[in-house]
Amino acid sequence: MSRPSIILHLDSLEVLDKLNDKECAELFKAIRDYNKGLELNLSSLVDIVFTQFKNQFDRDIKKYQNICERNKNNGLKGGRPRNPKNPVGFSETQNNPKNLKNKNNSKNKNNSNINIQKYIDKGYQQKRIDELINHRKALKKPLLTDRMLSGLLKSLDRYADHWSITFDEACKYYLSQSWISIDVEYKYPARLVKKKEQELSFSDISKKLKEQRNNVLKIGG
Repeated sequence: MSRPSIILHLDSLEVLDKLNDKECAELFKAIRDYNKGLELNLSSLVDIVFTQFKNQFDRDIKKYQNICERNKNNGLKGGRPRNPKNPVGFSETQNNPKNLKNKNNSKNKNNSNINIQKYIDKGYQQKRIDELINHRKALKKPLLTDRMLSGLLKSLDRYADHWSITFDEACKYYLSQSWISIDVEYKYPARLVKKKEQELSFSDISKKLKEQRNNVLKIGG
């Protein structure tokens, strides 16, 4: 079986130092003709020297035949056909290590520790959950775990309750901003808190109490 190429080891070529130019030329011609399957007619010295090359070529040919036979059998078993541009015996991943890296990156990218179904079972809409996940991803602060998503949903629930609005309204308002999280301190436009005594935010109430205390001190003075 002919092959498109042969292998010559540098240490085996050291024998060229022992031969004259005519013998070197005869040796290289013998190497070519043998691998083409042609008959050889060598001088006694070159014939002796060529023996080590011949043995190496015979071993390489046997390996080559075994690989071809194995690939042929894999094809008969329904395996994916080899890419003719790939070396014999090498898979696509072996020939291009980047394929393995890209595959792993793709797996990590799609890997999520969030069990979305758990929140759907609790009554949250998948549409809203997807919007929250995409929102945080766009801010480069992705929700990677159940704990992170659960914390955001609880914050939204508290915000909706505090400002007497629906969860959807709280969600829409949060998504319209560039916040990582949401707190009841963030005023909801044109909406008062549920309790009359909490018509102001907590920071506003603190300012009012401080003003009242100052007024009392002035009056007392």
